[in-house]
Amino acid sequence: MDRLVDRTVSANMFTDTSHDPLPTHVRTIVIGGGIIGASIAYHLSVAGENDTLLLESNVLGSGTSWHAAGLVTGARGTTTMTKLAKYGLDFYGQLEQMSGLDVSFQRCGSLSVARTAGRVDELLYAKDVADQQGVRTEWLTEDRYKELWPLATYSGVAGALLLPDDGHINPGHATVALAKLAHSFGTQIRENVAVLKILRQGDLVVGVLTDQGIVHCDRVILACGLWTRDLAATAGVKVPLYAAEHIHVRSAEISGAVPELPVYRDLDNSYYIRHEAGRLLVGAFEPDGLPRALEEVPSNGFAEFEPEWEHFAPIRAKAEGVVPALSSAGFDRFLNAPESFTPDANFAVGETSELSNLFVAAGFNSQGIIFAPGIGKELAEWVISGTPGFDSSSVDVQRFSGHQNNRKYLKARTKEGLGRLYAMHWPNLQMETGRNVRRTPLHGRLAELGACFGEVNGGERANWYGAPGTSPTYDYSYGRPTWFDRVAEEHKAAREGVVLFDLSPFAKFEVAGPDALEVCQTAATADIDVETDKAVYTLFLNERAGIELDGTITRLGPDRFLVVTPSFTQQKTAAYLNRIARGKAAVVFDCTAALATIGVMGPKSRELLSRVSPEDWSDDAQKYTHGRTVEIAEGYAYSLRVSFVGELGYELYPSADIATNVLDALWEAGQDLGVKLAGYHALDSLRSEKGFRHLGHDIGPIDDPYSAGLRFTISMDKPGGFVGKDALLKLDPAAPAHRTVYVALEDPEPVFVHDETVYCNGQPVGRMTSGSYGHTLGSAVGIAAIEPDVDLSGDFEVRCKGRLYPAKVSRRPFYDPKGERLRG
Repeated sequence: MDRLVDRTVSANMFTDTSHDPLPTHVRTIVIGGGIIGASIAYHLSVAGENDTLLLESNVLGSGTSWHAAGLVTGARGTTTMTKLAKYGLDFYGQLEQMSGLDVSFQRCGSLSVARTAGRVDELLYAKDVADQQGVRTEWLTEDRYKELWPLATYSGVAGALLLPDDGHINPGHATVALAKLAHSFGTQIRENVAVLKILRQGDLVVGVLTDQGIVHCDRVILACGLWTRDLAATAGVKVPLYAAEHIHVRSAEISGAVPELPVYRDLDNSYYIRHEAGRLLVGAFEPDGLPRALEEVPSNGFAEFEPEWEHFAPIRAKAEGVVPALSSAGFDRFLNAPESFTPDANFAVGETSELSNLFVAAGFNSQGIIFAPGIGKELAEWVISGTPGFDSSSVDVQRFSGHQNNRKYLKARTKEGLGRLYAMHWPNLQMETGRNVRRTPLHGRLAELGACFGEVNGGERANWYGAPGTSPTYDYSYGRPTWFDRVAEEHKAAREGVVLFDLSPFAKFEVAGPDALEVCQTAATADIDVETDKAVYTLFLNERAGIELDGTITRLGPDRFLVVTPSFTQQKTAAYLNRIARGKAAVVFDCTAALATIGVMGPKSRELLSRVSPEDWSDDAQKYTHGRTVEIAEGYAYSLRVSFVGELGYELYPSADIATNVLDALWEAGQDLGVKLAGYHALDSLRSEKGFRHLGHDIGPIDDPYSAGLRFTISMDKPGGFVGKDALLKLDPAAPAHRTVYVALEDPEPVFVHDETVYCNGQPVGRMTSGSYGHTLGSAVGIAAIEPDVDLSGDFEVRCKGRLYPAKVSRRPFYDPKGERLRG
């Protein structure tokens, strides 16, 4: 069977429970009978969690899965995503035998074409990651390309990558096969049951209201695609998703269209081609997508929109130019159906911040077939254990800002989001739509002074600076972009003079009340029972001792604490602290927008501050890692002497209403000192030289403090314990899961992205977890996770775009390891 767009699938293919009454209580409810929900139900059941009810408002696969093209690959652009994709590819290879259903898995390979130098770099980088994870690859010659795809011209091809084990599958039948397997393990499956509302009691999920009554449960998993956003909202939960039209067309029969043709991905022209029943299917990921409000999507299953031939015309012309047979054959089917997209074109997975035991697996941005087995396996483990067993940082539903759930914002962003899958995945890439919504108090002044803004979780921040009065824009490269030298100047000023950072996007919370100390002690690995105005760098663990968050906690008084964490963790930090504070005499107040944060960093920072403040700025007046309220400019601010750059530095926390006044005073007073504004790219290069960890890259929910090299943050003897302590006690600090080391290339030309493979004596031993260019060192520098028993006196190399470069590896950071240290 090779039939796509199949509307005949349903649970009736293996069971008939349509007339059975709903149970009154189950342990787990999975909402959504697409391939994601079916995979989660299967992986829960195979792990022994078979008291599960899978609810589908129509029939299995009738949401998005039925109209998917069924493309399957074993490689993606990062190590984490490649591991998930590879699991799926291997799983599909066994699905037919396991289920007894014909799922039409065709392992024909896939061929990705590059038509620009930048795309060649991207494919070479992807090849490195695939090779690292044991996914077979082949870089094609012209002759090999023509052998594999005789129907396609070679004109304009700059490079091509073959993944010979890739292929495609019948998505509807794969969905039913997974559901059948789940059912065989005891999962109950009910079609034609509409869930109307998620029921909650306080901060806990307790069940669902359906059109056939209430079902009580201990946990709910939302896997209902583009309907997830509105269903989550019935319980006050934000899951930012928006629908868009997704198009694929099928040709009439074509001579030479055979099952052995690899899936053809013409990335720079925004389309793919795959074989289907002697024809060619052409699908589009156009850069100007067509968003659709949920009200415009039919809710009775197998939703379709009218054909959009005019909108598809530019993609069609490009495809016909490459495969002339398409033009002569014509097309006999146009499918236009809805799929859901997230603001950053990555998934929304995991437990929600607002409601305990409500999990999400949605927003797969046209990659649900690829990732369904891997996400099903990982989310099932997450639900059972309570913590993720994979590096979930990039897909965690809690990474989003609350405003990103706004429908006007989502509609604007989704126009771009559809095409992001095939658009260039440049390092430091910035989305272009839905911008300038969430801005810091200093945004306007920084724009006047030449800021080039980037965006993280919907918030604008200055990433680098052009000349004052200009409006610089990004260009992108896997090498050195045009703004490379501007960042180098900012970096140098931080090392030798003084710079100003707008760090206002930092997530900031005040914890106050009689039990505030208890809350902070339970949350933090470090001992927070310190003197007033002392800042402590700490980790926040999960129950497996994985690192969920890092940041500083400053004691403002006997029962008041300021918690500062990375900007993209604002929702996660709020959830983490509030869950610990539940039932205690303590409140958690989000003061992120109320307080600006101005970093004054560099050897001359003390001199600059003394010019705009009458306070004493000597070492004795304000020691390292200590804070105080200071008079500055025409107002006051809280000052913390901490640094993320490895130099003398201070973070000033003025209220938002006077932040511009403070910045202006610092800028004007520092002109003869050579003061510069510096952005987040410089901050990244500075912290990379100092070896400071970056949450979401170097540390995450599967990294314990010992493996991360952060043992100094642990206070095992403090009273009361902390989240994750019991798991930490079971670990041997002398036997870490991996070793964290510092890496610098000897060649000054290449730059790091992340996930590059590290070799010792010719053998792969680990990967770069993050990296930047160390402008002080004069080479790429970063942090790597390597096997714990590697001989550090060996000969090291790092693979960058297919080439091995000699590298230095050290257990200590390469730049000034005795200088001012990480925030705390």
